Amino acid sequence: MFNNEIKKVLILGSGPSSIGNETELDSAAFQMMVALKRNGIKTLIMDNNPFSLTMTEVQSANTFVKEINLKNVLEVIKKSKPDAIIPTVGGLRAIHITQELMNQGILRDLNVQVLGISEAALKTVNDSNRMKTVIQQSDEPCIPSKIVNNESEAFDVVRQIGFPVIIKPINQKDSVKRKVCKNTDELSYFLENTFDEQNKKCIVEKSVVGFKQIEMVGIRDENGTKILVNGLENVDAVGVHSGDSIVVSPIQTLTDIEYQNLRTATFKIMENLDIVGVCHLQFALSAKDNLYFITKINPLVNQSTAFSARATGYPLVYTCTNLMLGKQLNEIQLPEKYNHLTAVMEPSLDHIVVKIPIWPFENIPQASQRLNTVMKSVGSTIGVGRTVEEAMLKALRSSQFSPRDVLPSMKDLDNDELINRLIHPQSNRLLVLIEAIRRGYQVDDLEELTKINQFYFYKLKKLLDVEKLIVNHPMDLNTIEHAHQFGFGDGMMAETWNIPIQKVRDIYHQYNEYPTYKSIESSAGELEQNIESFYSSFEKENESHKESQKTALVIGRGGNKLGPNTAADYYTAEVLIQLHKLGYKTVVMNNNPNALSLSPQISDKQYIEPIQLGDILNIIELEEPVRVFVPGNRHFLMKQLKEYTELNVQILPPDQDTGVILPKNVSYALNFFVTNDNNYFISSEKLMSNLNNDLDHVTNYEMPYIDIDYNQLTKNIKEASLHIDQSNWIGLVQILFNEKDNGESEYVGIRPLRLTETIFLSKATGINWIRELVKFYTKRFDSKIIDELNTNQNRITTMRATFPFKQLNIHIDHGNSSQEIGAKLKFRLKE
Repeated sequence: MFNNEIKKVLILGSGPSSIGNETELDSAAFQMMVALKRNGIKTLIMDNNPFSLTMTEVQSANTFVKEINLKNVLEVIKKSKPDAIIPTVGGLRAIHITQELMNQGILRDLNVQVLGISEAALKTVNDSNRMKTVIQQSDEPCIPSKIVNNESEAFDVVRQIGFPVIIKPINQKDSVKRKVCKNTDELSYFLENTFDEQNKKCIVEKSVVGFKQIEMVGIRDENGTKILVNGLENVDAVGVHSGDSIVVSPIQTLTDIEYQNLRTATFKIMENLDIVGVCHLQFALSAKDNLYFITKINPLVNQSTAFSARATGYPLVYTCTNLMLGKQLNEIQLPEKYNHLTAVMEPSLDHIVVKIPIWPFENIPQASQRLNTVMKSVGSTIGVGRTVEEAMLKALRSSQFSPRDVLPSMKDLDNDELINRLIHPQSNRLLVLIEAIRRGYQVDDLEELTKINQFYFYKLKKLLDVEKLIVNHPMDLNTIEHAHQFGFGDGMMAETWNIPIQKVRDIYHQYNEYPTYKSIESSAGELEQNIESFYSSFEKENESHKESQKTALVIGRGGNKLGPNTAADYYTAEVLIQLHKLGYKTVVMNNNPNALSLSPQISDKQYIEPIQLGDILNIIELEEPVRVFVPGNRHFLMKQLKEYTELNVQILPPDQDTGVILPKNVSYALNFFVTNDNNYFISSEKLMSNLNNDLDHVTNYEMPYIDIDYNQLTKNIKEASLHIDQSNWIGLVQILFNEKDNGESEYVGIRPLRLTETIFLSKATGINWIRELVKFYTKRFDSKIIDELNTNQNRITTMRATFPFKQLNIHIDHGNSSQEIGAKLKFRLKE
């Protein structure tokens, strides 16, 4: 029954992006906000992430820019008096705070409900003992383990459960490290170093390393109706974190009995925990028999639930929001584009989706590239196709950021290193597997070395067969058609044949061969739906048609990397929103399963494709957009697009053609909005570096710069305007200054305002500068809003970058801008 008592809810945000948390939680919060609004419920949001779109879209009076901690959450609850809080889109931090509020009786005393997660489920999160109890109560198999006090007890346990075993600490904060022991000698050696004065106990647990790694995502309403939204198969076995594994959906290599066993187990756990909403379970499944264990229970939104929604087209967040408000699955009224039966039907797919991780090692070479149970990837890309081969190659093409659509070669690895990387997984896992097949390694041997199912090696072998066909039959129509069906791009064939990409396209265009697009929806075409999310194929029927006569195409950044990428995804989403407000039909192209910009409420149509020239040109030919926007600094792509199309293509922030040599040291900057007629001064900005004012290490910002007096500022503004006039630049422009030892300031450079600082400028001034840029380049700009800008605000805004060093278990004193993973925002009043 719908809960009429809920009039106002507080969503706890996820804070700065980190490993395991890109923009998927903010995307879920945004979708949740839309669903709450549709139900007439007021939404409050608390977060300190400057790149949170939800914070931007909720009215400023209902936003709380504060760090997510117990003290601040309690303060906001007392001040805003919500009827309920929602912690399930805030990650583990929000869950832990909610646990504490509940344990202390604070929520009960303040009459605040918790939505999206039951009390039983809340207690289970990150509590292995409680999880074990829940699993046993559900009559499901639990990994055998026991706490032991000495070596003799440890051997008694091993005699019962058999090798291999894992020795691990009782408390995760203990100094004891996990160790897999495969025989008595390894066990004895490790136990000698385990039992000491500090550690008198440890856990002996049966090792499931090498088991298949399977994930299930289900939802349940308060009446107990349950559906399985998605099953995910990790290509890598247990021992590699699921966030670092190649993932395939739907599941490919399980028998029906195995699949149904895991589905039933998922439902039993959800019933036991009284789940109302979403629940994600992880399983370890023996490849030799039907033995399985539940390894993790996640009753909250995460990257696996985001991937499941993207892969199936099922409106997961919208549905779960309605469930937490008391509606039943058969009562939910979905937006018009969905069939009325979609919410209650388990998804059935006629396409394959493959996810491949993105690594941080290019920017942080100090980090170990060895993959284990600790997540290291900072992003991922997906490929969608009719076959596993097609989806896998599209995902692989998307995961490599070569502007020429070329895959890196592993041919320089010697055989010893290749075998080592097969046994001990590292980054670029799929490329290593392909190289092993290329060298003639047998599938049986590869399965033994990697613990990866033979099925996937046969799929990779098929891709190599197609690659040989491309090499041996250049510029042949049948070869091009066959290659397209397996996910090969025009750019790949052009590079192989050493010809321009347009020649490849001309060959199949002259025979009237064009890509078609299929809808990513949850019924395999059985239900009448109008889901505007597509992937390419080369079949006969095309399900996507030109959107309108006034369409704008926005090209996303693809998989998340270190640097400005979470900011770039926010930027992309804002561009889409502003274009829609200006009357354009909006189309976005992206391949990041966690992308905020792929939220279905943000654009009119989404294409999940590799961000490569051939794929972009295909969409341009179909949609015929009047404008193309490319957020981010992608000069080569811009050059290609301008060469192959006469469309109005605009990079944002504006691409300045004039070459600039940036200074080594800076202290502060002046930010301007520059039009053809005027240079509008916006704000001064302090640029803070932990390394001698080194520009590359400027990762903290403060606005305005309060250590500059009025006379100096006036002088700097005049000087800055002269440099702007000489540059002929337009858009958001930043003039850089450095303070010398004698206290005087000198001009040292000019540059376009970076993505991250553009968003920071918006937060600090209260003006959406992405909106103003979009208006400017669509000739709808009005200077009135800038004329009324208050450049003497009474508050100071700071933004500090965050880094993944701790999660990667390395120590770096001074991170640079290319190593940023997120940021924190803070306001304070001037003294």
